[in-house]
Amino acid sequence: MKKQPQVTEQTKANLRDAFWQLYTQKPLDKISVREITDLAGYNRGTFYLYYRDVYDIFSQIEDELLEKIQTALTDSTQQSDVFDLSAHMGIFLELMQTHSKYASVLLSDHGDPHFASRLKELLLPFLNRYFLPTGKMNAYEQELLSEFYLAGLLAAIIRWNRDPQMRLDEFILFIVSNVFGDSYT
Repeated sequence: MKKQPQVTEQTKANLRDAFWQLYTQKPLDKISVREITDLAGYNRGTFYLYYRDVYDIFSQIEDELLEKIQTALTDSTQQSDVFDLSAHMGIFLELMQTHSKYASVLLSDHGDPHFASRLKELLLPFLNRYFLPTGKMNAYEQELLSEFYLAGLLAAIIRWNRDPQMRLDEFILFIVSNVFGDSYT
């Protein structure tokens, strides 16, 4: 007997929500499958239908978020020959806001440093392609400048996401005009 897709997705969502609630309270290695299933209202067998262990559910959350970011940025750059920094940064930030439940924790001190590294690797080709003056630098210098831009941009996004005192469009304009200059606004 096959399960209905809607029931499967709802069950997975309930397990993820229970996991995430626990993850925001304690380290990953301190979370048990039993805690997740008790909180979600399922038995352990149900958990193992969808996930190998606690690390697998965590990894799937990270992978899906990164995949959504990659897809959105790739799709948006393929739709136009001209790269609009404000628009593309807006797409990225909207995704971060939409998924802030995960993104804000993953990029916080409590989060996973590996996630931040993977996010930087995902953003690096866009940064290198559109913003860095590659002809003027050797590979090492380009890598240093890329890391500088990415670290600063992510830090600003994390800070803004934690306490957004500016509207999204105001934040984008602020970053673009102050970091990349008026030529991008």
